[in-house]
Amino acid sequence: MYHMPRPFSAGFYIILLCGLIIANIAVYRAMLAPQVLTMTVFDVGKGDAALVHSPRGRTLLIDTGPDASILRALGGALQEWDRTIDALVLTGTKAASVGGLSDVALRYHTPAPVRFGGKDIPYGTTVAFDADVSITVISPGTFDVSYGTTQLSVSSSTPPGTYPK
Repeated sequence: MYHMPRPFSAGFYIILLCGLIIANIAVYRAMLAPQVLTMTVFDVGKGDAALVHSPRGRTLLIDTGPDASILRALGGALQEWDRTIDALVLTGTKAASVGGLSDVALRYHTPAPVRFGGKDIPYGTTVAFDADVSITVISPGTFDVSYGTTQLSVSSSTPPGTYPK
């Protein structure tokens, strides 16, 4: 004699429906969330370094700090498998800003650095990084990152941390 399997109870279907609704809300909130620019200012000893994540997912490294300590900072800020930095800006020529450049170049895929302060790109010049994102280097270690109408200003006195805008 054949026995028909017992159907699930109505309570199971209600719980399943509620779970699917919650999952859909989470997905749509993530998809429709406003685009955000974040900048992480690193503590790399006696030097400067910052990492900008554009709303479109591109990364910009500004300065590399005095030594290989930038690698530890980048390791904490980037995904484990992410070995690409889309743009590299150097705001000065002193070791506090460029000392970790060779270490970054060995570990990450980077384009040639954009160097401010010379004849080609003098201080005060604004350079576009990504759609609606630009950087203006005022002096070594001092710069502004702009996204739309938002502007983040960073100097050597800016405390380490992540700044979303």
